[in-house]
Amino acid sequence: MTTFRTRDGREFLPLGLQTHNSSTGVPEMLDREIAAVKHYGGNLLEAPIYWYRIEAEQGVFNFDDLDDLIRRCRENGLHLIPLWFGINKNGHPNYAPEWMKLHPETYAIAQGRDGGRVASMSPLCQATLDADRRAFTTLMEHLRQVDGEIGTVIAVQIENEIGLANTDMDYRPEAQAIYHQGVPTVLDGVTLEDSGVTPAGNTWRSRFGRHAHEAFMAWAHADFIEQMAVAGKQVYDLPMMINVMLGEQGYEEAGLCYNSGAAVGRVLDIYKAVAPHVDLICPDMYVPDRERYRRVCGRYARGDNPLFIPESPITGVANAMNMMEAFADYGCIGMACFGAGHVMDMQGNPLPESMDMALSMRTVANVAPLLLKYRGTGRVHALVQQEFMDKQYLRLEGWHVEAKFISAAPSRWGMGSFLNTAAPENADIFTARGRGLLIQTGENEFYLAGCGVKVDFRRRPDPLEEDNYPLLASRQCGTLNFLSVEEGHFEGDSWVCDRVRNGDESNFELFSHRGQVVRIRLNPN
Repeated sequence: MTTFRTRDGREFLPLGLQTHNSSTGVPEMLDREIAAVKHYGGNLLEAPIYWYRIEAEQGVFNFDDLDDLIRRCRENGLHLIPLWFGINKNGHPNYAPEWMKLHPETYAIAQGRDGGRVASMSPLCQATLDADRRAFTTLMEHLRQVDGEIGTVIAVQIENEIGLANTDMDYRPEAQAIYHQGVPTVLDGVTLEDSGVTPAGNTWRSRFGRHAHEAFMAWAHADFIEQMAVAGKQVYDLPMMINVMLGEQGYEEAGLCYNSGAAVGRVLDIYKAVAPHVDLICPDMYVPDRERYRRVCGRYARGDNPLFIPESPITGVANAMNMMEAFADYGCIGMACFGAGHVMDMQGNPLPESMDMALSMRTVANVAPLLLKYRGTGRVHALVQQEFMDKQYLRLEGWHVEAKFISAAPSRWGMGSFLNTAAPENADIFTARGRGLLIQTGENEFYLAGCGVKVDFRRRPDPLEEDNYPLLASRQCGTLNFLSVEEGHFEGDSWVCDRVRNGDESNFELFSHRGQVVRIRLNPN
């Protein structure tokens, strides 16, 4: 899987929000959250399906909540990713049915090193796997029946941030017996960074060193998820995904800083070897700092695992900035923010704290056809105003590009176009944290979308031309240096020009406000 497609095979870029954990089945909450998706310019809703609700009595299923979600998404033109909250939600069995929770002698709870129970169900329990798999395949069969022809549901997430909480491994005698059997052959050739050992032999310790317990639990959880995915796909072949509590935090020690056995970057190769039927392994990106954000993106954006971000902060300028680099530099194929109900008041109106992320998501949505077409080509460039920056420079094959961030030099000359820059309601265009995307679609054609940013172009010297100085000396605003500057939008894959800029509105740096798309055709002569 390299991208998302509609039922008729058309590529699209899923962008949207995830509901709160208790929203499914509560109409007034879902109404606000769907309104929030529209405010963000999204086309996707992610929402949990609770095992304890659909199988309150063992063997008796009720899919009213799921049917209601599908109906609401169809009525509002949204795609849906159901999140299967089964035995594991952030390491805990919160959403498992009571008949399972009340019988730990059958459905094993993991043990810590001291022999006490931890707040996680063990993936090394056949009865638990059988029950979870049976419920999940019943869910998939219902999806096939009610949505197989329409395709509102585009993928299904299995569990939520799996792993063991508060222990590095399951110390039950049954689990320890499996541990001492040694490393399965499916992991032949798999190594872990920073293990401290040269892999040898067949024990978990000799192969994975200081990360032996984590590797064992990663294998156990990956095998559990793989069996769920295989069974689900046999019933209804939809893309399967899991989300991940990041390991790139704190001391980066399993069971202390994150759930042990989670598909963190360190053990991603284990998951890929053991769970090939899981199409996407997805990082939950609650990461404000740019360096760590890029580190995580780089780990999960792989040839065998395109980057999809199922959870990220729904407010704040950090995610609003970082997401531009996820799409430009790591080919992100979709993104959602968590907590849709958090950004709307009780009357369904957006709150001020939503504006940064909503603007960035609308910006990405506005150029989605171009992101799909030019993903991975090196033609998509993130323009992001990092701390203390007033400018950003790009050296392209034929052009110098200097992006200037408006808040650092808020000259209003030539910035208005069809906006009145003197109007108080438009003051935000001069204070927005600069961010956007510049996409080169031809040798001399670019599209700009963003806010708080303007760009200037200078032709680079031809390596074979003797007299290049006139190209450098002429300003972008020179009459001969552009063919057209248009504001517009995409309808499907087709560009529609809404307005043409000229004169003062194109004689200086070319700007984008509030996520608008600007098509720039430079003069090759």
